[in-house]
Amino acid sequence: MPAPLTRRPETKSFSIEDLLDRVRRGEVRIPDFQRPLRWTAEDVRDLLDSVYRGYPIGTLLFWRREAPAANVSFGPVRIDAPSTSQGLWAVDGQQRVTALAGVLLHPSYGDEAGRDDFHLYFDLETEELHAPPATGAPPPHWLPMNEVLDSESLLHWLNRYPGREAHPEHLRAAIRLGKAIREYQVPAYVVDTEDEKVLRIIFKRLNTAGRPLTDEEVFNALYVGSRSLSLESVTEGLRELGFGGIPEPLLLRAVLAVRGLDFTRGYQEQLSQDDELTETVRRTDRALRDAIVFLKRDAFIPHLKLLPAPENSLVLLTRFFQLHPEPSPRSRELLSRWFWRHIVFGGWELKPPEALQVFAAIRSDEERSIQALLGQVPPPLIRWWMETGMPVIPNAPVGIPLVLRIAMLSLQPRHLLTGAVLDPAELLEQPGEGFHPILPPGDMRWFMPGIVDRRMVRRVVEGTFGFLFHPPVPGRPFFQVLGAQPPLAEEILHSHGLTSQAVDALRRTDGFGFLSLRQAVLEPVLRQFMEARTRWDDSDRPSLQSMIIDDDED
Repeated sequence: MPAPLTRRPETKSFSIEDLLDRVRRGEVRIPDFQRPLRWTAEDVRDLLDSVYRGYPIGTLLFWRREAPAANVSFGPVRIDAPSTSQGLWAVDGQQRVTALAGVLLHPSYGDEAGRDDFHLYFDLETEELHAPPATGAPPPHWLPMNEVLDSESLLHWLNRYPGREAHPEHLRAAIRLGKAIREYQVPAYVVDTEDEKVLRIIFKRLNTAGRPLTDEEVFNALYVGSRSLSLESVTEGLRELGFGGIPEPLLLRAVLAVRGLDFTRGYQEQLSQDDELTETVRRTDRALRDAIVFLKRDAFIPHLKLLPAPENSLVLLTRFFQLHPEPSPRSRELLSRWFWRHIVFGGWELKPPEALQVFAAIRSDEERSIQALLGQVPPPLIRWWMETGMPVIPNAPVGIPLVLRIAMLSLQPRHLLTGAVLDPAELLEQPGEGFHPILPPGDMRWFMPGIVDRRMVRRVVEGTFGFLFHPPVPGRPFFQVLGAQPPLAEEILHSHGLTSQAVDALRRTDGFGFLSLRQAVLEPVLRQFMEARTRWDDSDRPSLQSMIIDDDED
């Protein structure tokens, strides 16, 4: 049960002039469990417009406690803040305080139009706020908002204003603006407590006000004590593995799985205010790294973009590697079979009860866990990958089926011009994820007289076998690069599932012939790849070591 406050919160109002004076003196701080700034330029402008027009902007909540000397940032404003025993930590209202400070204390704009979200002007004619113009200098009757807070600065600007005699109403508008901004009263609560958990509870209960936080931001605020272990920092660290960016919602599911909780549901209904998850996030980071290495080395999945349903597959693998960080070579082999057998049955698209059934099979005993997992995926009635003509693959997206993309990459595609083996991770991050049509879409010459329907041509060209995994070659379509003379080396062609006969078909502008010859190469590649990955004809026995019965157990 949360502890009550020993002292009731102090209720007071800060004028904006007083509040920003405290910001300048370094008294106002942002606690570690606050969120990063998420407001847009429009949000900032609307806040300042509300202040000018006297609209309410909500209540601030400060936590009064000691603050060490630090360099503090509020948007573009940098404060060398000395230590103070009366620091005001913004538990709720960080974005509003940052917007006010960023606009009204903005460093000198200089001669160039600024481009940050806090650079605003007040139009003395229309009495509206504007961002700087895209090009050129602002009109002379646009008052920079960083001149408004200090009355002397405002008077100095008005003395230099070229329209002061012709437009005395502009001077009155500027003075009204300065007075409205400086004297605007912001209501606030100031809480005195040494119990940070109480502040976290207050923070959570105030989260419904203002712009809502994402689930991941609330999780960081409530349960992770160190910014170095926030969900964002963990995802950034995982990028070094070359597997692509792990989205924070996916990482949060993995954290719940590592904690032993239901990862198919939200965390709010499963965690209490007293839970400390810093160590859980650390263990999730380690287990995710092990799972990613397994996917790349053992399961031949080079990148997150080729991983089916990672919200299930990656999360469940993370749970396995959290419990078994160093599985035996036999276990890794069987785990890879299990992973690929799930792909055969629908690409890891699992309903929550199905996902939790898999989750429940992952226990503290490594060998028994793997045998239980394998037992959940029986052999298919029909091995669709062995059928002629590439039947419909379960849950496959339009275009190149995921399993065919992975099988094509197993050929280690080479650069058509240099012969170097391509890096899948680098290409998969590019637009189109590295797969580009070989034949020109919509060009009827490639399919006459067989097809006269242009829509049919596009479907054939953009079908299963008409793509190449390769970076774009500037100024040259792929059919020209492939058909150029002298011919490409056989090693390069084979790495893309191509033959010299298929290239000859390209030179003859024979689209059907080319696609048929490519299909004749890639279908066996897919079959061999799937058989090697699933190995349903092989024994799934556990390691021999696990089958040895100790005399003491006999």
